[in-house]
Amino acid sequence: MNWCEMQKLCPQVARARCEADCEEVGYEEERLHVLDRHIQRMIDEKRIWSGSYCLWRKGKVFADAAIGTLAREWQGRERFLPDTMFEIQSVGKVFTAVAILKLIEDGVLYLGQSVKEWIGEFDQGDFRHITIKHLLTHTSGLCALEGKYPQDERRWWEYMDESRPGETWLEAVVSAGLHCRPEEKWLYSTAGYYVLGEIIRRAAGMQAEDYIRKVIFLPCGMTEIHWRREGREEQIRRYNIANETNLRMAQESEQRGILHMAQPTGPCWDGIPYTAGGQMATGREMIRFGEMILRDGYYRGTRVIGKKALSLLWTDLLGEGIKDCTHFRNVPIRYGAGVPIYSVRTDPDQILSEHTILHEGAGTCVFLVDRQEDFAAVFQTSFRKEFDWCPDAVKGTASIIWSGLRQG
Repeated sequence: MNWCEMQKLCPQVARARCEADCEEVGYEEERLHVLDRHIQRMIDEKRIWSGSYCLWRKGKVFADAAIGTLAREWQGRERFLPDTMFEIQSVGKVFTAVAILKLIEDGVLYLGQSVKEWIGEFDQGDFRHITIKHLLTHTSGLCALEGKYPQDERRWWEYMDESRPGETWLEAVVSAGLHCRPEEKWLYSTAGYYVLGEIIRRAAGMQAEDYIRKVIFLPCGMTEIHWRREGREEQIRRYNIANETNLRMAQESEQRGILHMAQPTGPCWDGIPYTAGGQMATGREMIRFGEMILRDGYYRGTRVIGKKALSLLWTDLLGEGIKDCTHFRNVPIRYGAGVPIYSVRTDPDQILSEHTILHEGAGTCVFLVDRQEDFAAVFQTSFRKEFDWCPDAVKGTASIIWSGLRQG
């Protein structure tokens, strides 16, 4: 569909009441209509089933919208609405990173600390040189996410005794070996974030998920966000059926019961910290987290974390010469404590403010925070086929959203 054809689209948009209008926060309202048509085009082209976005600036939510009609009869709704819950997938790694920063500012951990000091299995070979910083920045050399480094594919879970995952998974991660020495390459590692979850568990003295809920979610007023496996019936009825996996689960739920929809869509083993993603959230709740970050660690008067600890999100922690080596890319990358730091030099496929921090959840959900513009955004434009990556849905959506910013 070309530009002229897009102008004829008339999306049916569900909008939630907001705290401000576009004019009040310095945003061009017409760009929201461009964004709506963009999402509708991808729906019409059968690349996505639905889309939603929530935007915040200068202390107020000014846009909270959803587009799409796919729903199941048992959900009791015909349209996707702004209060629809969607799986944020790997965006959940940002919560894990902030939890680690909280433990650092409380003096329990430090960025350059060796992982072996908390996890004895790492006290061997090059594993003993891996630090918390390496785990946060995906430079540990641990197993890359499946499919991300095809020239050296490693599946650490194949070394695990699945009848005793909680007892054997750390040994399995080590048994799978390293792709490279720590701080040689940037390789996206979900395993590294499981290890961070184990460090949180030992350092905090409670399950990592409970710690994240206690020190991040609740102080930020995020009372509905939950790990998918915790889903209650009233929440499940608001789940976004976004892709073929979700649709299959929904169809099975009609025979097996609604709680079947609470099954994790990715790998999940009992006894392994679920700290690499998997939460269900609304756009409005994710924006509360973004507001906290942009208000130096405070949410509406409640202190969550200090601004000095949060500054590590915007601090490029990678050494000179480290490149993103996933999918044979071998390109420069800038990475803070758990998040990529945008630069047009390293990512020319979208137009954002320099130094915006962001994280994508495959499938897809994207969370972005722009300190320069006092702006936060979250959107989900999930692909019908999870592994059929659609740049329009990710890069194009972000570029349109940022195009509406005017006065600072």
